Amino acid sequence: MPYYSLVASLSALQIGDEPPFSTEEYIDNCVQWVSGHEEQILRKVLLETPDIAPCPLCMAWHNIETQLRNAIVRHRAQKLGIDGKEYLQPHDGFSGTIEAFATDAFTRSDPVELEQELDRARWQLAEELIGGKDPFGFEKVLAYGIQLKIVERWNRMDVHSGKEKLEAVITANTEKEESSDPSD
Repeated sequence: MPYYSLVASLSALQIGDEPPFSTEEYIDNCVQWVSGHEEQILRKVLLETPDIAPCPLCMAWHNIETQLRNAIVRHRAQKLGIDGKEYLQPHDGFSGTIEAFATDAFTRSDPVELEQELDRARWQLAEELIGGKDPFGFEKVLAYGIQLKIVERWNRMDVHSGKEKLEAVITANTEKEESSDPSD
């Protein structure tokens, strides 16, 4: 079913911009347009509710995200010289495009650029959910929600909170080392 009014009313999104609304607000706005089943799909995919089995669109995104995360695991494990097999998760299907996105992202030496490339890949993969389908269909509504989550993620990142998180990790690791120091 086409959602001309809903899709036409959506603000343009770009990584780095202020999101026009939160993911929760987006879902709440969509409720007046989409069916109850489609609302459940939005909640499952966008709010990461784990029950994906009965929903083909949920399963499609889950498989995309899982393959991308597995590719990330393989690249990070290789970089660290460890076997990452125990961290790989099962998924259906295989996409050479996803593997190429991950390989390209890991050519970046700057961790921020690497994360940006991975999120650009997610952005593109969300667009590909629409495929040859109606650009005003539910797949577009879902893809927009996925892209909104990416915009929200990057909007929450800033130098100050990044430094706070880094200091918290350093403090936690320092305390852990001090508590396990055998010389005490």
